[in-house]
Amino acid sequence: MKILEKEIKAVIFDMDGTLIDSTGIWQEIDETFFARRNMVLPSDYSQKIVHLGLRQAAIYTKDTYNLKENVEQIIEEWREMSTEMYHNVVELKPHALSLLDIFKKNNIKMAIATANDEQLYLPCLKRLGIEHYFDFVADVNHVKEGKNSAKIYLYLAEKLKIKPENIMVIEDMPTCIKTAFENGFITIAVADPASKNFEEEKRSNSDLFVDNFEELINLLQL
Repeated sequence: MKILEKEIKAVIFDMDGTLIDSTGIWQEIDETFFARRNMVLPSDYSQKIVHLGLRQAAIYTKDTYNLKENVEQIIEEWREMSTEMYHNVVELKPHALSLLDIFKKNNIKMAIATANDEQLYLPCLKRLGIEHYFDFVADVNHVKEGKNSAKIYLYLAEKLKIKPENIMVIEDMPTCIKTAFENGFITIAVADPASKNFEEEKRSNSDLFVDNFEELINLLQL
């Protein structure tokens, strides 16, 4: 399988905002979290924390906004607000299942690289019935660094036993797209409402920008 004449042997998916339609949920959670403290959600907040794990994001939030709660309390509040949504509500992005099926039928290995918490993403993957598609699932806690570092992608490349030049990374957030692109992965930037204002940056730091998975499917050279 190829795209842009580049051979694909494996694919690494981002989860939130790419594989599953969860970006709006976190926008609502963030707005509620700040409103409870009589604060307005900063416009750049999501971009500041999107590549971080839950604990790293809690540390950043506590330190930046001088919150009285400790890190564990912040994490627990986020989990309480998000668990119901991930366990019962969040759905796949349109045409995601078709894309997974195409990769599976063509013996393309697949993995997930996420900044999310395993208490949220594991039940979600199971409920959606897609966990069996993936050879590996890694979150930022596995590598002790956020997704603004290439460590999680290189970790999965090693697990997959495939060179970055033959691994397609599919991401929606600018920081993560740039990281994968600069480290030699075939990088596909996907449109998402949360990063709409960063579309030009996403285009310039990727091999290809697509509006949706249907467009990506049509560009694959089977």
